[in-house]
Parts: sequence; C-alpha cells; structure tokens
Amino acid sequence: MAILTAAVVVLTALALFNLVLTMALVRRLRRVESTGHRGSLPAFPDLERLPAGRAVPEFTATSATGAEVSSRERVGDRAVYAFFDTDCGICKKQLRPLVEFAADAGLAPEQVIAFIGHENPDADVDAYTSVLENRATIVMQSLDDEVGRAFSPGGVPAVVLADADGIIVRSGVEVEDLATAFAGA
Repeated sequence: MAILTAAVVVLTALALFNLVLTMALVRRLRRVESTGHRGSLPAFPDLERLPAGRAVPEFTATSATGAEVSSRERVGDRAVYAFFDTDCGICKKQLRPLVEFAADAGLAPEQVIAFIGHENPDADVDAYTSVLENRATIVMQSLDDEVGRAFSPGGVPAVVLADADGIIVRSGVEVEDLATAFAGA
C-alpha cells in the first residue's frame, strides 16, 4: 500500500509540473502574438554570414530579361538583395511583403534584385516571377551559383539591405526585418 501511495504522489507531482510548463509556454506564445508579429517569431538578428557593416560582395549576373546585373551598378543607390528558392514554401510568403516594401520605400525595380533558385524542374517558377515582374530585377540563380557563393547567406529566404555606399545595413530572413533599418540607410 505504501508503494502505491508513493507512486500516486510522484505521478501527481509530475502532472502538476507538466501543467505549469504548459501554462508558461502558452503565456509566452500569447505574448509573442500580442507584440504584433502575427504569430511569427520576433525579428531575427542579422544573418551571421551577412552582418551589418560588411560590403556587398562583388558579383555579375544576368537577369531574366537578359540584362547584366552587378553590385558595382548599385553603388550610389540603396538596394535590396533577396534570395528565394522555388522549393521553399516560406520564400513564397515573402514575395508580397518584398513588393510592398519596395513600393513603400520608393525603390525602383533596379534597386530590388531577387535571386530565385529553381533546381526542381516541376517547381512553379511563374508563381515567383509573376509577383516580382516589373517590381524587381529577377535573376534565376541558386545559392550554388556565383552570386549565391559570393553572398553565402546560409539559406533561403534571405534579404539584405545595402546603403548607397554598398555597405550592408541589415539582413534577415523576413522582409519586415529590413523595414526599420531602411529609414536610416
């Protein structure tokens, strides 16, 4: 009988401990939602491989329209470099915010360069290009190509804001990570 009583006491203590941890988790999630992040986590710090203060890497690429795009052309203008992949579900969700950010910031399509990886032949490339067309310069290159190796963001999505001197002001995985930094760029 003593063993049964001890087992009930231990199980009750474990259940109460589990309940306290669950309530703490729920409270934390509610606090994150109430800060205006619409259920997502708060803004990430700069990407480790693309910290603020670093110069934009030198690159030359060809856009989807056949025009040459290079980092040297962007010196003198603020620019956003965005990296996506057609196999990335989260990337697709960042397209509209990128377009809205560019419009709100008054950026010309030449100042918003979107690098789209498309390794999967079954991927819906049109879902990306149709949103970005005439709103960004589209370059069909993956992270394994020249530009991806030059920037080496570490994954997708990745967005980088550079000032007119070609210096990275902010980087992150969501477009909203750039919004506050843009005012000071």
